[in-house]
Amino acid sequence: MAVGTAAIAFIAVSGTAAQAAQTGSGKAYGGCTNSVTLWRTGGTVYANAKMTCKKKGLILRPTVALSGNNGKTFKSDGKACRKATTCTTPTVSVKATKGWTYRASNSGNATLAILGVDDEFWPISSVAHTTYKAKS
Repeated sequence: MAVGTAAIAFIAVSGTAAQAAQTGSGKAYGGCTNSVTLWRTGGTVYANAKMTCKKKGLILRPTVALSGNNGKTFKSDGKACRKATTCTTPTVSVKATKGWTYRASNSGNATLAILGVDDEFWPISSVAHTTYKAKS
């Protein structure tokens, strides 16, 4: 509750409204789905990635990538979770610049020990992505 209150106070003081979070999802592969969430608060754009599986995987590896203005600014991070059904990356951030388009993606993969499901080379359709254009 205190964190939410602080965020609201910051927005009120800074005069910049928070942008509602946008989430994109990839197509399920091996019973797992990649998703990525992108949002803006004040002068910063944030993103994190999540992998959710129907059954526990041996290792889940979501990867978040956030870029602005076709790569002029870029941040990425990943995480590995053992014997889990859900795994979320740390949040990455970049400075918001008026007129720039920001893109966040999650190209994560997992070791699932399922016959016929590749551990490292997942199909492009499993990649999650979403975009945001900074208007101010």
